[in-house]
Amino acid sequence: MRYAFSLEVVDLDNQAPNRNRRESRYFWDEMNHLVSAGGFHRVEVPYEPKWDFGGRSGIPRSMRSVTTKFGTVANYMAYLKDNGIEAIDCVHLNPSLFCMGGMPMFFGAAGHYGEEAIAFAKEAGCKVVTLSVTPPYSKVQGILGDADEKGFLEGVKELVNKLAAEAKKAGVTLCLKNEFWGLLRGEKITEFLGRVDGDVKLDADTANLQIAGADVKDVIRANRDRIGVVHFTDTNFADNDETWKSALPEFPANRATRVFTDLGMGCVDFPAILSLLKEIGYDGPVVLNPRNSTDICRSILRAGYFADTVVKE
Repeated sequence: MRYAFSLEVVDLDNQAPNRNRRESRYFWDEMNHLVSAGGFHRVEVPYEPKWDFGGRSGIPRSMRSVTTKFGTVANYMAYLKDNGIEAIDCVHLNPSLFCMGGMPMFFGAAGHYGEEAIAFAKEAGCKVVTLSVTPPYSKVQGILGDADEKGFLEGVKELVNKLAAEAKKAGVTLCLKNEFWGLLRGEKITEFLGRVDGDVKLDADTANLQIAGADVKDVIRANRDRIGVVHFTDTNFADNDETWKSALPEFPANRATRVFTDLGMGCVDFPAILSLLKEIGYDGPVVLNPRNSTDICRSILRAGYFADTVVKE
């Protein structure tokens, strides 16, 4: 197994003090140094093209932003290496951004940017692209129109099949992440994986599986031969009131809490999960993801401590 740190630690979607500075290249220059100083030299990049539509290009999370600032993806990779980051191990596309207008727009945009994320991964030398298999429940309800969830999932299957074919041509593994707020939450992903064409793998995300009520170890055992990437996320959250259906499931309106914690601060049983991964012979990437942190520097340091005391034992 090899370990990478997720740049999803930076929350670009919710307001925070000095948020605008995160839209400038100098912020990301410093991020590379902080991540490297924390002991991580491989990263996950969230593929977020939301700034392509007339926005600033300082956020290196899309093909347009990277080529605007660095000319080519190859130049960007050379820049990362000069700043302590040796490789990108995973690219993650969350298609929630495209939940506007209706299903045709969603699937058209998700297909286009899915192909673009695969092309970016290929040029970056990254072997794994992971796709959030469905947007949050509430966003899906907003674009269904006259369709139903079954029809939407048929569209998702067609989208996955299309992207799987593109990934195969690019020499990239396509993985599916099922967040706890999606239509294929928890163990539902196993049946869906059996219905798609091509070599599509599972992104086993620990906290998301646990919050959805699945036994993380059981899901890993059931999919032992089709896990393409593992995300270590942590939580103390128990969804006892269907928060997963709410408009902002990651930030519950009726509780003074965030769903995800820094690694080692929640109740996910990582030693047992690590032991199982070794038992089944998993040798792919493990992404450490303290997502959407309110204190990035602290999250990086805690992840480094977690890696030294839990992951590397």
